[in-house]
Amino acid sequence: MTPEQHLFLAVMRQSLVDLFIGTPSSSNPQEGDLIRREALAFFTDATGGWARSRQHICTIIDRDPDAVRLSIIAILEGAELPYMGDVRGNGLEKARALWAEQKDREAAAQAERLRRATPTTVAPPAAPAAPVAPKTARIKESRKAAKPWLCPPLAPEDWAAYDGIEVTV
Repeated sequence: MTPEQHLFLAVMRQSLVDLFIGTPSSSNPQEGDLIRREALAFFTDATGGWARSRQHICTIIDRDPDAVRLSIIAILEGAELPYMGDVRGNGLEKARALWAEQKDREAAAQAERLRRATPTTVAPPAAPAAPVAPKTARIKESRKAAKPWLCPPLAPEDWAAYDGIEVTV
């Protein structure tokens, strides 16, 4: 094996450890969940960036990327986890739970896509309603303004209502 193949094989092994074993308990649990989700995406995505990365790495280490994906999915769906050296896999149930969540989300998204693609029965249009005459606002006219300083009189005969108020027109 070339040094490059050794490097990418180590990357693949670390991804397996991240998915099935997890990170050390001293690290942040949220960070560990994120790493596990990314490892799950790396091994199971059929398309996208993680799938291209898996294909690139598998090509370099002489493995079939689809066979790797299918074997990981088989483990996530209940097959026996192969021996991974002296490391014990205590995160297998977490990985399987994440896989189940992902499958549920994908099934719900697929159902929603099908629902939107299926034409729905449309009721025939209702007969047009008779036109309604618009209501006109009725304004009560008054000689005195409630706030005379805001509305100066328009005619000189109305100025008597503004005694003591200086009006400029």
